[in-house]
Amino acid sequence: MTNKGLYSLLALTLVAVIAAAVVSRGNGTKTDPYAGTRVLPDMASRLDEVARIAFVHGAQRTTIARVGPDWVIEEKGSYPADPLKVRQALLGLGDLTLVEPKTSKPDLYSRLDVEDADKKDAKSTLITVSDTKNSLVGEIIAGKRKIDELGGGNDGIYVRKPGSAQSWLARGTLDVTGDPTAWLDKKLLDVPADQVKTVTLAAADGKTLAFTRSKPGEDFALTTPPPAGKKIKEDKPLNEPAGALAGLELTDVEPAKGVAVPKDGVATARYETFDGLVVTVVLFNLDGHDWARIDASGTGDAAKKAGELEAKLEPWLFGLASFKTKLLQTKLDDVVEAPKPS
Repeated sequence: MTNKGLYSLLALTLVAVIAAAVVSRGNGTKTDPYAGTRVLPDMASRLDEVARIAFVHGAQRTTIARVGPDWVIEEKGSYPADPLKVRQALLGLGDLTLVEPKTSKPDLYSRLDVEDADKKDAKSTLITVSDTKNSLVGEIIAGKRKIDELGGGNDGIYVRKPGSAQSWLARGTLDVTGDPTAWLDKKLLDVPADQVKTVTLAAADGKTLAFTRSKPGEDFALTTPPPAGKKIKEDKPLNEPAGALAGLELTDVEPAKGVAVPKDGVATARYETFDGLVVTVVLFNLDGHDWARIDASGTGDAAKKAGELEAKLEPWLFGLASFKTKLLQTKLDDVVEAPKPS
């Protein structure tokens, strides 16, 4: 190849490279200078300073405050919050990273659920984090969550800073639940059926179901014989109500101070364990809501445990899962049947 031919080929190649670069630049996406930065830059380094987290979701408010080493929910009489859930929320806020700018037009915010959170029918949640001096640590409006939106197990969430028009897709996992009950420490007590010695269930109509056994591992037996023509069902039906206090959790809570238990429509469940712990659950309806008042007492080895439980339970009224309240109100007719004809 002659020098002239070589120079011509090099010139054509250079033109092609320059043209490709121009096309590539024209079709490329401009990178925002904020992409890759933290949504709340100070959050991660100030986790130990956080004293309050407030959620606003329309008319709903939830305020989680630090009291000593613990977290409480102010809207629920300062009942303890789930410490793991609070910790996860704080870490999630600190880890949020801006990925891509989205709309800055207010009339399009609702598509991403990043409209002002205090507006009627708003689906967004305003999250405000402050320190012990009530100084702002960080604040965002959190919108729709996108599970694995960014691939590789990376969730996404749409966010916007209050007062800023620009919304963003951010990388991170964040629970933005604004309902106070969702943040409660739901664990109440745990009395497995194998520890239970005697159970007495008094229904609101005055009828009582009582059963007992002399040692662990034995089958439960009614304390009084079943009615004539009836016998205990063959599938050991007393085991289920005996385990009603196993892994007992709340669904709601309210302070008990000043609340009088109604005189009518009250059911009572009393459980006694082999080591001397006695737990009494009083079930009643108040203003259309079902509540439980729980008391604990004990002797011998169970005295200390009973004291700790009573201190935890006595100041409160608890909402319980319906399947648990049903077990606590098991009736004699639920556990007996007529003998099958031979």
